[in-house]
Order: sequence, then C-alpha cells, then structure tokens
Amino acid sequence: MTAPLAPPTPPLGPRVEATFRQLTPLVLLGVLGVLVFESWLPGTAWVRQQFGEQALLRACIAVLGVYVLILWGEALRLHGMLTGVLQAFRAFEQGDQGKVAARNPKARLEAAKLLIAALRSDDASIRATSRHNLSRLVGQDLGEDPAAWQQWLQQQERAGK
Repeated sequence: MTAPLAPPTPPLGPRVEATFRQLTPLVLLGVLGVLVFESWLPGTAWVRQQFGEQALLRACIAVLGVYVLILWGEALRLHGMLTGVLQAFRAFEQGDQGKVAARNPKARLEAAKLLIAALRSDDASIRATSRHNLSRLVGQDLGEDPAAWQQWLQQQERAGK
C-alpha cells in the first residue's frame, strides 16, 4: 500500500510566474545599481538626512531578504509538487495507476503539466521520454505537438472542476 499523496499547492497564475521570472534580473540589477551608484543618485542626500547614513544599504538588504524568502517559498512549492508527481509515477509503475488517479487526480494533472512543458525542450531525448510518459499516464498517444497535449490538459481541468 502506498502512502497517500499530499495535495499539490495551488500554483500561481501563469502571468504571475512569468512576471516574477522577468522581474528577477531587473530587481537584482536595480539593487546592484543603487549600491554602486548611490552617491550619484538624485535624492540620496535627502534619504540620508531623513533615515540615516546607511538607509539605502538597509533598504537593499531588506529587498534582497524579501526576495530570498519568496524564492525559498517557491522552492518549497516546487519540491512538494515534484515529490507528489514522482510518487504518482512510482505508484503508476507498480500498477496502482487506477488507485492513484482515483485518490489524487490533481497529482496526475500536475505530472502532465510538467511533461507537457518538457515536450517543448530542444533535446530530442527529453521530448521522446516526455511523450512516452505522457502516453502512459494518459492512456493514449496524442503525438509530439505540445498544443494537442495542452488541449487535453485543459479538457481534464474543466472536467475536474
């Protein structure tokens, strides 16, 4: 008997995740710019007068601290999701696929999302392995086109709601 799968944490919206990925280098460059060009920034004298000599440095450290906490939370979310997906695959390999799908269909959909994303890889072996595993997970082969698999996933998500 396999242990029950933990329910996956709700994902952030695709727009939020894409925005976060795009803003990461900008935030880091902004912090670096403030630290390097502090003496040339307009308003620096006023900030020092109002908040002290080390105000900008403390603000940069606070921004980096918050950002590290956000990244840590994202790492925990991804770890939980991947652990659930791997447990679902392990149970599937052992022949418990019906029990796993019935017990936690969301883990199956999370696994499908990861495999569909892997279908977009530049590496042919990753695409082939992902297609093979998707076919086994779903019970049918929808080909190499990620759009067909994405359409299947959307239908499953609508049916589950």
